[in-house]
Amino acid sequence: MTTDTTASYDPLLRRIHWATAVLFIAAMLIGLYCGLQPAGTSPRRELLEVHKSLGVTLFFLAILRLMVRAATTAPPEPGSFSPLVRLAARLNHWALYAILFVMPVTGYMFSSAGGYSLRYFWTFSWPRLFADNKAVAEAGELAHDLLAWFVYIVVTLHIAATLWHVVVKKDETLARMWPRASRNPS
Repeated sequence: MTTDTTASYDPLLRRIHWATAVLFIAAMLIGLYCGLQPAGTSPRRELLEVHKSLGVTLFFLAILRLMVRAATTAPPEPGSFSPLVRLAARLNHWALYAILFVMPVTGYMFSSAGGYSLRYFWTFSWPRLFADNKAVAEAGELAHDLLAWFVYIVVTLHIAATLWHVVVKKDETLARMWPRASRNPS
């Protein structure tokens, strides 16, 4: 039995998805660039402020996304998906959700415990829950740096799978999450 692959996600969920994608890629590229620059230099310091602010924004967007996802109905998975494709898609999506929570937390641990700035887009500072704790700072830094490689892999797989659906399969999987999708699961 095949299902309608053109049924789409809730419009708010689609907007959150694309806002998350844009902010996530920006944070990822800024983080990669800053990692290649000497510590304490400009524009590294200023860009890290943006990177951290984007991370916090993504953390709260992830919470909102889960709330909207819980309150709405997902369109059925296309019937043409094999069990392996379904499993791979689910694992990749869960990995992306985990990243949206774990990366900001490890970044916060590193910055808070290490005495680094916790300003949100140059407006206010987040409270330091781990002030002057070298062990927490080192654990947060190590986890954040190691997980960055996991981020690159998972995001690359997600984009590659999307391109596979668009270019190779030529199906309407992307339309389920595309901002202008005209059909709704209702």
